[in-house]
Amino acid sequence: MPASADEFRQSMDEALRTLRELRAHRPDPDAAETRGEGTTADGLITVVAGPGGRIESVTVAPQALREGSDHLGEQLTLAVNAALDDLRERTLAGAPDVPDPAVLLERLQEVQQQSVRQMRSFLGALTDAQARIGRQRG
Repeated sequence: MPASADEFRQSMDEALRTLRELRAHRPDPDAAETRGEGTTADGLITVVAGPGGRIESVTVAPQALREGSDHLGEQLTLAVNAALDDLRERTLAGAPDVPDPAVLLERLQEVQQQSVRQMRSFLGALTDAQARIGRQRG
């Protein structure tokens, strides 16, 4: 096998290995789903965020309503953002080490470029062989 064919095979093997790793590290849909929680107003307001950044619950103690609607709105915003931040941190902390998609993309682009070069070389060799056959008949 020419060196370029070995390189191509190695590049393709590496790209496929990386894809298999990505596939193996997909989240288990049956696993317990991560949630984030944010609390403000000295614990009077609690927000729980679930997978996909969906807000699952908002709990407001009656005492929080005494501060007025502007204050309540600010505290709800803070609690929601805190819950989303907590969810993001928990999700990242629980994620296994998976290959970086940017690295995978770069590797696959290299494989593509290498295969194009090899195909050009192969087609050039076929064209040369065809020309030699034509000259021999000619």
